[in-house]
Amino acid sequence: MRDSRLRQSGPAWPVCEFDEADYCYGVGPIRFRLERVNWSQPIPHEGDTWLGVRGVVVDGSGREGAVREMLVRASRIPVPPAIRRPRMRVLRSTPV
Repeated sequence: MRDSRLRQSGPAWPVCEFDEADYCYGVGPIRFRLERVNWSQPIPHEGDTWLGVRGVVVDGSGREGAVREMLVRASRIPVPPAIRRPRMRVLRSTPV
């Protein structure tokens, strides 16, 4: 809930695996479930465009671990999951 209103939860991102060359400040590949991507502030780094992300590290067995923030190459970030909005139904009044 936010501001006394129910907030619709968005769909979860799939687990992504990033190679060591595709993210900053780590060693070896990492499995990661994205929670947030800062699309509005791209960062030029090493001649490429990078984005700040926040997510949860996922181990080989699928267990979620620590929350982590890091830079990831923009070209390696998958398309965000679609937000499904509920259909609005129109109630028609019947003549009496």
